[in-house]
Amino acid sequence: MHQTDQEFPLTADLREHILSELPCGLCVARQDERLSVVFANSNYYHMLGYEDAAQAGESGLIGAIDCIEPITRAALFTRMVSLGDQHEQAIALEARLLRADGGYFWAIVHASRAESNGGLWICAFMDISAQKRVEEELRVREEEYRIAVRQSDKLVLRYDIAQQTVYFPPESAELFGCSSIPNLPDFLEEKRLINPDSVEAMRELHALIVSGARPTGSAVLQLNLSCEACDYQWYRIAYSLIYHDGGAPAQAVISLQNVSEQHAREVAYQRWEKTYESMPQSSTAYLEFDLTLDAQKGTLLCPIPPNLHDSMEGVLRYYLANFVHPEDRERIRAFTAREHLLTEYFRGTRLEKQEFRHLKEDGRYVWVRLSVQMLPDPYSCNVRASILLRDIDAQKREELNRMDQLRSDTLTGALNRGAFMEAANAVFAKSRNVGLHALVMVDVDHFKQINDRFGHGYGDRVLSRICDLLRNALRADDLVGRLGGDEFVLLLKNVVNREALQAKIESLCQQLNQRIGENIVVSCSFGAAACPQDGSDFEELYWKADTALYAAKEAGRNCTRIYEQQMSRPQVPFETEP
Repeated sequence: MHQTDQEFPLTADLREHILSELPCGLCVARQDERLSVVFANSNYYHMLGYEDAAQAGESGLIGAIDCIEPITRAALFTRMVSLGDQHEQAIALEARLLRADGGYFWAIVHASRAESNGGLWICAFMDISAQKRVEEELRVREEEYRIAVRQSDKLVLRYDIAQQTVYFPPESAELFGCSSIPNLPDFLEEKRLINPDSVEAMRELHALIVSGARPTGSAVLQLNLSCEACDYQWYRIAYSLIYHDGGAPAQAVISLQNVSEQHAREVAYQRWEKTYESMPQSSTAYLEFDLTLDAQKGTLLCPIPPNLHDSMEGVLRYYLANFVHPEDRERIRAFTAREHLLTEYFRGTRLEKQEFRHLKEDGRYVWVRLSVQMLPDPYSCNVRASILLRDIDAQKREELNRMDQLRSDTLTGALNRGAFMEAANAVFAKSRNVGLHALVMVDVDHFKQINDRFGHGYGDRVLSRICDLLRNALRADDLVGRLGGDEFVLLLKNVVNREALQAKIESLCQQLNQRIGENIVVSCSFGAAACPQDGSDFEELYWKADTALYAAKEAGRNCTRIYEQQMSRPQVPFETEP
């Protein structure tokens, strides 16, 4: 007996306390078919969901292998039976154990014969559920990664910085004919897998990876991965670093993507330059960027201040603030944003042209067309951006004039029915947090009498005068339309409340009340409906506003009404006779 055993005798209570403190389930079992439990610590029963041995026995848990999933139970018992014929002293395996509530959890099962009695087994159960969950998450992530690599057009590899060795996943290993390559930069040069013109850029990228100065980076290099003589193609090499706890770079995950098609745009760039040279310098402006402003040509745009040449962002910010119409500014800013241009470039997307109003030196706004061409620089890893502005003012104004003619009522200049409906529905479709919109129907009272007494020419002038009065009395963003005959329609945007709407249409009604003869007075009746309270689209609001207009006429004309639910009218608008 050890000296410590004499000083501190191992009593039964102390032995029980030690067993209960072990972070695992422990039991002693007989060597029978169920490994009947002779003794077990409290953790054994607790991890299986029981309070004690009595509760476990009542549930039928008698043997040490009763809680093990059946498919694993048979394998464990077979190995235990044959243990005596082998040199193994113990058995360890992973198994799923059944809890009292019917759920399963993962555990390591360790079984060994008791040395003092060959008829007994000592079995230990360690809960590894958390570890198995982590393993499953890692397995799923690895599978997701493998699927992503297979479905992409990129080659992916891992670079061990300390060993200066590249390791390939199976998909990439097939291409290179090996699973790893030591001294990657030297290997690429020796095997002539890199174009001599790209060696310096490759060395710079490698130095950046080894230094760990930047967690991510990229370069465009010419590589020959097809093993055919002089078959160099352009590849974008991108890396992401994994660091040690101390901050030193440990691994780099590197992807290679063939961008040869993009490089072919250099030919398009040269054609672009030739096309520009043939354009009149007075109606064009040309800006060329390679991270900085490298060239500015043409007289359409005033010279950019030299202190802004250090970055493309600075030049464009200055241009947007000083030369682009405020209503077009945000759209052009988003289109020319560096992130947007680079994203579209690497997607291989062709950028659409943008048209906007450009401020000239004389204070006039003229319409210009903006074109952008993104190309990789043939002599560096940078991407070049070429921006062309071209004066299209004459043709654009002619186009807008034709569009206005198609959208306008030829007599009054107000929006015609189709144009008004389109514009109104666009407003109704937008969500508003405050205020309301109002659709207002306006009808000229007894207009037939004016035509009969003064003639249709005079009646037309009355309609034009009414339209002018309405336009002058409304805000710039409100809409005025003519639906036909003597019927007008208004869209009042962002009215504070129904009281403000009532006051506004009453004011309009008073302004339109004018005497044109001894017994002839021009007046109008008004009917209004509010959005969203009375409806959310043109057709519904039109019907309710027209119902309110009918109520105004029934009330004696030359007055206003706002739609209420109790109002009624003879028939639904647009309803036709059979």
